[in-house]
Amino acid sequence: MSDSEIIWKFLAREYQDDHVVVYLYCCGNVRSPKTAAERVFEFTKQIFCPAIPEWLVKSTITAYLDYKKKQYKNGEIKIKSIY
Repeated sequence: MSDSEIIWKFLAREYQDDHVVVYLYCCGNVRSPKTAAERVFEFTKQIFCPAIPEWLVKSTITAYLDYKKKQYKNGEIKIKSIY
């Protein structure tokens, strides 16, 4: 199993469809996706970064959140509002 697969599986369990970060990334305003990705990176960095390079963690987070956004736009998932 590669490093990115390990990170992806962690993200899939930690940031599911009803998480605030996924909502902000998919449905938020202009700066919300950046803020959401930074929050995910801050938490994930504490777990993976000494062993895995930061660039790999960031690229995997971006790919995961883009995948969630694509699923939302295609109607495959429903995202709960935070309000």
